[in-house]
Amino acid sequence: MRCFAALGLEDGPTEALRPWLDGARAEFAELAVTPAENLHLTLAFLGEIDAGQVESAGAAVQAAAQGRAPWRLRWTVPGAFPSASRPGVLWLGVDGGEALLEVHTALAEALASAGLPVEDRAFRPHLTLARVRRGEINRERYREIVAHLKTLPEVGPSRAVALVLFESRLGGEPAVHVPLVMAQLAD
Repeated sequence: MRCFAALGLEDGPTEALRPWLDGARAEFAELAVTPAENLHLTLAFLGEIDAGQVESAGAAVQAAAQGRAPWRLRWTVPGAFPSASRPGVLWLGVDGGEALLEVHTALAEALASAGLPVEDRAFRPHLTLARVRRGEINRERYREIVAHLKTLPEVGPSRAVALVLFESRLGGEPAVHVPLVMAQLAD
């Protein structure tokens, strides 16, 4: 099963971003645009794990959420990985404060303690808006894609209210994200 853990959001950015995502999908065949209903802020990507590991991952998600209160996050500026001159991923940044970094660290530690894979790279919280499809794209088209990224609407703040373990079902476009475990954050 292909799994990841993400924040459960209240007042999420879905509706604010839907028109931009629809426009990007219509204008740029070179982009695999994230469907609005699939937008999520990933805390940990686990990849392919078996049923026993799913149970351990669910316990890690619950442990990381325990004793944590909901908090507000602010959506910041858009960007591109690895760079704006050759974008592979278009994203929207987020400022979740210390609470976001703490929950990410707690989750990573709980996953590692359970023997599950934890990414070595630095945590760069973001919302993936689109991925550039493989193929030949000239520099001018890259510039047009990045210019379109700068037209993102302002997105109001969101509230982190849960940690969620998802299964990501591939096999068609788009992927289907199925919540497996939801650990509510409690005031």
